[in-house]
Amino acid sequence: MIDLSSKLRFLFGKGVIETIFYIAEFKKAGYYELYRQGFVVSRQAFSGILKVLEENGIAERKLIENRPPRVEYSLTGKGKEIAASLKHLNGIV
Repeated sequence: MIDLSSKLRFLFGKGVIETIFYIAEFKKAGYYELYRQGFVVSRQAFSGILKVLEENGIAERKLIENRPPRVEYSLTGKGKEIAASLKHLNGIV
């Protein structure tokens, strides 16, 4: 049996790849813009996805000091590499 790491399991969890692809396509996106795409049902699950992406250096969060304040997510270099690899896999599978 293949032993997949928890990080790899997370990557293939519901809504994770979709979130990475969306950010890759638009270069940056706000929390509500991403959430409205409907990748996952609950806001709690979606917040968890963004937190793990940030903790693992895949996405970065930037606070935009407007009224009201908002956050914006973009992919890091590592995140862009992952997105490119996933797009390549999507083309051959």
